[in-house]
Amino acid sequence: MFTHRLTPLALALAMPLAMPLAFAAAAEATRTYQIPAGPLAAVLNQFAAAAGAALSFDPALAADRTSPGLQGPHTPASGFAALLAGSGLEVVSLGDRGFSVRRVAAPAAVAQTLDTISVSARPEADNVTENSGAYGMRSMSTATRLGLSARETPQSVSVITRQQMDDQALITVPDILEKTVGVTVGRNDSERATFYARGYTIENFQFDGVPNTLDSSNQYTTAIGDSAIYDHVEVVRGAAGLLTGAGNPSATINLVRKRPTSEFAGSLNASAGSWHRYRGVADVSGPLNASGSVRGRVVLAAQNADSYIDYYQRDTRNAYAIIEADLGPRTLLTVGIDYMRSRADGATFGHLPLFYSDGTQTAFRRSLNPAARWSYWDNNSTNTFAALKHSFASGWKLDLAASHLKQSKEVEYGSAYNGAVDRVTGAGVRLLAGLLPTQAATDTANLALTGPFTLFGRQHELMLGAGYSRAVKDAQLYTSPALIPVPDYFAWDGNLAKPASYPKRADRETTITEKGLSLATRLRPTDQLSVILGARMSWYKLVDFQVNNAGVRAVADNLDIGEKVVPYAGVVYDFHRNWSVYASYTDIFRPQTYYKDASDRSLDPLTGKNVEAGVKGEFFDQRLNAGIALFRTEQNNSAQYVGINAATGGEIYRPIEGVTSKGVELEVSGQAAPRWNVAGGYTFRMSRIPSQPDVILSAVNTNQPKHLFKLSTAYQLAGALNQLTVGGSLTWQSETYYQASDARRWRATQPSYAVLGLLARYDINRRVSVTLNVNNVLDKTYMPGMGSYGTGVYGDPRSVALTANYRF
Repeated sequence: MFTHRLTPLALALAMPLAMPLAFAAAAEATRTYQIPAGPLAAVLNQFAAAAGAALSFDPALAADRTSPGLQGPHTPASGFAALLAGSGLEVVSLGDRGFSVRRVAAPAAVAQTLDTISVSARPEADNVTENSGAYGMRSMSTATRLGLSARETPQSVSVITRQQMDDQALITVPDILEKTVGVTVGRNDSERATFYARGYTIENFQFDGVPNTLDSSNQYTTAIGDSAIYDHVEVVRGAAGLLTGAGNPSATINLVRKRPTSEFAGSLNASAGSWHRYRGVADVSGPLNASGSVRGRVVLAAQNADSYIDYYQRDTRNAYAIIEADLGPRTLLTVGIDYMRSRADGATFGHLPLFYSDGTQTAFRRSLNPAARWSYWDNNSTNTFAALKHSFASGWKLDLAASHLKQSKEVEYGSAYNGAVDRVTGAGVRLLAGLLPTQAATDTANLALTGPFTLFGRQHELMLGAGYSRAVKDAQLYTSPALIPVPDYFAWDGNLAKPASYPKRADRETTITEKGLSLATRLRPTDQLSVILGARMSWYKLVDFQVNNAGVRAVADNLDIGEKVVPYAGVVYDFHRNWSVYASYTDIFRPQTYYKDASDRSLDPLTGKNVEAGVKGEFFDQRLNAGIALFRTEQNNSAQYVGINAATGGEIYRPIEGVTSKGVELEVSGQAAPRWNVAGGYTFRMSRIPSQPDVILSAVNTNQPKHLFKLSTAYQLAGALNQLTVGGSLTWQSETYYQASDARRWRATQPSYAVLGLLARYDINRRVSVTLNVNNVLDKTYMPGMGSYGTGVYGDPRSVALTANYRF
């Protein structure tokens, strides 16, 4: 972005050059428009798209402003003028059908500096959802880096915007994913969650579109935990081998951080809720120099919370700072850091036993805590990042990004879950105790070059990418004491003496290095047809070794996979101005570093293919998107759970062939009307495995539902009640189950269930609002996490949160 302040003298000198552009704009053909009322930013963008104009403006200028819409005949210039009438804003012609918005200047007779004019090749509003008031956005880069809209992307995509996060009080990434179509969140214990899509775990994450490797032993929740720093979250379901190279055919999650604003803005947010949950967020942004060429933003968030679980509490602290600097008219430098910390007391490792000793399913109270009172789990994460972006006059763009992510955890666990409970005596459960300290560091660097080219008289797009990642994880291994019997689990209250010591037995270091080259092109043979062809070549290396107390080094794994090519193909055909059909194909490639065999060596990489086809529609100038998708995945070398390794305490897996998953997804998201936001959909999935009469396969994930429905909505009332917004959310899923893998075949079942949430927000004035959220309104008892270590985790009971927000 290029910004410059014009003095009255400079403006006077520029007027002879601007007048021909103004006359040209006035001479453009008049068209008739029917633009409905709505938030000013959304209305301006809708009119610009309908008029074929390129509009550039800071979304903060239009914050808290609405527009009555536009009806009747207008030129682009007169249309913008009508929309901005009485708003204190005006449009400026930039030539070549480009326009910008600024505050109305003071009379020229007054010697002063006018407000900043923002000039950019593409509207920033395309990539920013803050202050949009919407549950959708115009473009994304998670799947291909080509900046395509949802309709142009030949895969299933979802976006959770800043508005939806605020409406639904989604304060953590697991909260966000619980509202995302096609995604489920499995709770492993009090600290860890596993994310699923299409029956498989989600392991691919991006920050601002850049792939990153997270320490899976933290279950990702620390490094990505708090939503306060994010503008929106993009989710692409299915395999995403073009940019990430390796991954499950589940989904890729792109966490897009907030960016500085060109004008000073800020907010203070305070909330209080059930179980003494108190939270505060401060967010300040604006220019750091007189010209506005350097901008910064700081976000601070803190939360203290007890829980419905006995003697469990968790406190979090988060800090985020980012600086943007315009190094030139077309060059932007970004540097930033985010820090997240959590401290949990009474933390569980695994949760409630699922079975009685007779094989029937337990039904303990939701508040029961299997952890010893001295258990704790402390996480830290620091992510330092930098990016350099340059736009060439030819339309090409260069993006260079790098980051350094540090994660660590200190854990002392004592958790009473091992075994089965005698219905009469309460005996049969044993407590596991131990230490789990780990430190992980990941360095990443990514380069992307995108732009147009002309072939056979038509314009097409090309993307070239290169990526590097090196993750090093250190873990200190300690000998756990013998399992401690709990005399009567029905009388368990967490009071148990802490083990005197945990002798250290070894240090373990795991280094994973990934390199990749990507190439993709979007060919446009006709205006209605686009074809995306691409491939990624990946190199993957893992070295895993231990050093015992005597200094003896033993290598557990040494994988070196070179020149693995993952192809990608997609086609989109617009058969109507609002509708398209599409299809896509990509291979599956995933080194299985987590899944170990009986010798504690990683399984060979998972391979397979992912196919998807569907129909997509966009309406109301891309403010509402809809789609239906059919998908099918085939996997070979899939991990099959066998048991626990007595020597290491880790899980044992073996590979199997021919695991398939297929299904259908429907989704609608965006603004169904100027005052009505909606995001929801339905997923049906079936998984099949080869006949395995002796073993139950964890790869199929029977703890994931076949049927999943999600809906979130918010509606701003009209007329005298227009300060009130009401809405809610509904999640329904079909039955799931966990079946023990041993000969007993015990099964624990979670029947189908629905969880309802309600919200109400009252805008006291344009700066102050109060929101009430009631979650699990019907107080449904259910287990979203079932099977981890043979245990189950309940979902939260009914809870209430009241949030006050002040903007300045």
